[in-house]
Amino acid sequence: SNGLFPLPQTELEQKRGDKPSFVKWAEVMHDARMDKLITDSWPPVKSKSRAIEKLLRVYQNDTSRLLDLARCQIVFETVGDLTMGLGLIATDSDVRIERVKNRMHKSYNAHETAGYRDVSVNLKLSDKSLVTLGAETHICEVQLILRKFAELKTLHGHTQYVRLRNQRGL
Repeated sequence: SNGLFPLPQTELEQKRGDKPSFVKWAEVMHDARMDKLITDSWPPVKSKSRAIEKLLRVYQNDTSRLLDLARCQIVFETVGDLTMGLGLIATDSDVRIERVKNRMHKSYNAHETAGYRDVSVNLKLSDKSLVTLGAETHICEVQLILRKFAELKTLHGHTQYVRLRNQRGL
């Protein structure tokens, strides 16, 4: 699908606002060191304080609507690649899509997210090992994002987004 994953940045690179580097999964999927490097750089589980804040501000205390506690992103160069990636996710027999937020659609008001756009897919995985563990009901979020937007998701860009979100009470 030509999906890319961000490589971890140092604190200095983050503070300077350096553009992140990306690697194609197909190029590193059989390299255990790279696999660990990529998965270790995924965002941590949403903090308890942010989860509570989002429940109160956005979801009127309805815990069934909080679907992005665990999340990751797949980065694409083009809309065509992103569409192909979404299609692969949707047709995977081990995936059950629960919700899609298409912030790329022309009707989406990009002012709500300071111009940021992505396709956010909330999904459940349902293979036998997850059923055995009792984890088949866990919902995670996969953000499908164009590289140009991913490059803007720096520490500075996220700080601006949080400021806007808090001003809007979200």
